Amino acid sequence: ILDCKCRLKTNEIVNIEVQVALDDNPIYRMRYNGSILTVENSPKSRQFKYRKIPKLILIMFCEFDLFKKGEPIYEIIRYVKGTKIVADDGVREIYINLKSKSNDKKLKSLFKIMTTVEEIDDKTFPKLSKRKEEINNLYIGGDKNMAGLDLIMYKDGLKEGRREGIVEGIQQGIEQGMQQGIEQGSITIVLNLFKQKSIDLDTAAKALNMSENEFLKLV
Repeated sequence: ILDCKCRLKTNEIVNIEVQVALDDNPIYRMRYNGSILTVENSPKSRQFKYRKIPKLILIMFCEFDLFKKGEPIYEIIRYVKGTKIVADDGVREIYINLKSKSNDKKLKSLFKIMTTVEEIDDKTFPKLSKRKEEINNLYIGGDKNMAGLDLIMYKDGLKEGRREGIVEGIQQGIEQGMQQGIEQGSITIVLNLFKQKSIDLDTAAKALNMSENEFLKLV
């Protein structure tokens, strides 16, 4: 599950990750996320052309100095060895060092919003703060630091009728009838979506392989 994903007007896809602790391998994590976004958003079958694969901007907020140089921002650029020729593969890879004193309060405010479970009334990012407040009560599992952002991804999956993959509870999207993926936690997800009127009775019942009467008894 990605922490945050959006598409710019330029059609570039942005993935933002937040890392509180230096564990596993952040650079390989970025490579993995970039690979997922590339495959997911590339043209399929006969329409596929390498020049049509998406351009990506991969950003990681780090509450540590990954490269230990004290720089506020590190951007990885691919060069041809021994030259100054840039081998642009359509991917920008950026690490934001929140330990650097040079980084302004806006970046640190954004990081705090994304990594704090409690509601935050942030004047710098009022819309994001408001959105977090709205979804905070809908938290249904996964990483508590993200407090319900996985639910937004699930709603998007319903609208698009395709797999979005959240809390390992849903194995297949609406398009496939969700025949193989209702595991622990998925009942809570569907109940919350139904109570919030994000999905109708028919969709909710089918998602749990129930009749409408059985689902209403569950509610």
